[in-house]
Amino acid sequence: MCITEPRVAPPRVPTPPAPAAPGTPAVTLRDIADFRPAPAAPRSEPAGWGVVGLETNFVAADATETVGGMLLGRPASVRFTPVGYRWDYGDGSTRTSSGPGASWVALGVREFDPTGTSHRYPDRGTYPVTLTVEYSAAYSWDGSAFTPIEGTLTAPAGTAPVRILVESTVLVGADCAANPAGPGC
Repeated sequence: MCITEPRVAPPRVPTPPAPAAPGTPAVTLRDIADFRPAPAAPRSEPAGWGVVGLETNFVAADATETVGGMLLGRPASVRFTPVGYRWDYGDGSTRTSSGPGASWVALGVREFDPTGTSHRYPDRGTYPVTLTVEYSAAYSWDGSAFTPIEGTLTAPAGTAPVRILVESTVLVGADCAANPAGPGC
């Protein structure tokens, strides 16, 4: 068995906020409370299930999103850029990652290999996997350049159940470890 380190994207570094133009009010995270990015619901590999003792891979949408609305009484756009992800695997385990994860295929690894967002469940059952995303934000009035807002904000991205099953060998004389050339191996 060949064990390789999972490939993980380098962390993103948010752009530091630019000073407000003279005579322009400084916009804060509190000012953009009515602007909300769409939830980046998690999904799992394999699709909605996993195997006890093997890695289940998790992936979220990773998209910068721009939301329009009124900001301090003016039409504006607020851009939300994901900068961190907190995975709650539903069994008491959590992980924080700088990226949304990627499929095994995109990472160039085999199914059930560890990734930067995968988790190994010790027991069978259905677990509610919850994702919280941390965003940096920037605003724009009247199509002007975006101005970063100091700080970050977190938003719940959603919950997706994952069903963890116990694998068993059925209708064959031996499992794949005992007979690597056997059916299904």
